[in-house]
Amino acid sequence: MVLGVYKVGYSIMNIVIDFYKENYLNGVNKLLQENFSLVKESFHSDFFYELVALYGGEVVGYTLLTKVYDPIKKRNKIFVDYVCVSSNYRRMGIGRKLLDEAYMIAKRNNALYLQLTCSRFRMAAHALYLSCNFVKRESDIFRKEII
Repeated sequence: MVLGVYKVGYSIMNIVIDFYKENYLNGVNKLLQENFSLVKESFHSDFFYELVALYGGEVVGYTLLTKVYDPIKKRNKIFVDYVCVSSNYRRMGIGRKLLDEAYMIAKRNNALYLQLTCSRFRMAAHALYLSCNFVKRESDIFRKEII
């Protein structure tokens, strides 16, 4: 199911946003390796949405959404991870289109919010998130590693 076809960038490019399919695995892994030095394995769960951005059939963007149900507020929260765009296609609006689709998925799931974390050193990513109306929260993240 194709989610949307967009014209992005300074030159007209048709970017297709689609849900992840197995045939996208190599392209997604190329992006994850380039951006995060990680690779993924195939998996499926009703708690995850994976979005890919395609240009001419090539995977040029990816993000993972994790749906978490809050039993107290009785609504979902959606966490955004691994927003990445191929270095050859950055600054063309592809990341924005992935986040726009994430927002629409959150709305369809009656989610309270979309949330993501980002290294303080990734200033270009910060600019993208702020331009997509994410609000930077003044908070500290605490984590305990499981060894």
